Amino acid sequence: MLPIQKLYASNERVFKINFEGITHEESLREMHNCNSANWLLGHLVLYRNTVLSQVGLPAIADEKMKEIYGRGVVKPDMTKAIPLDTLKKMYEESQPGIMQSIEKVKDEAALEQLTSLGFHEAYHLGQVGLLRKMLGKEGAIK
Repeated sequence: MLPIQKLYASNERVFKINFEGITHEESLREMHNCNSANWLLGHLVLYRNTVLSQVGLPAIADEKMKEIYGRGVVKPDMTKAIPLDTLKKMYEESQPGIMQSIEKVKDEAALEQLTSLGFHEAYHLGQVGLLRKMLGKEGAIK
């Protein structure tokens, strides 16, 4: 497995662990001036479009998602939030294609962007870990 694949495999593992036991209702809670878990996952799904584009695969997220989950959106209208289970499914369904296609990418600039996007994903998944604790749940990564 290539290092870039290890990054995305690790992100998937953290994604599954950190979202375990979080309900849709809990995912909408904004605490301590932080984005909600729902917003974070919607944001990651939206940015997976760029990852998928880099590896030659079709987008998974509708561009309309930018209105809620796009970078820089201030006070998104979470009454229009996508159900957490739907977002989780979108993320999970994108993973196999990324893992299979990423090893074929040879362009250095594309690999740098994929690495940066993988770190972006890891950063936000770490935030979900903190939100778990704010929701009163046990830390998931031990």
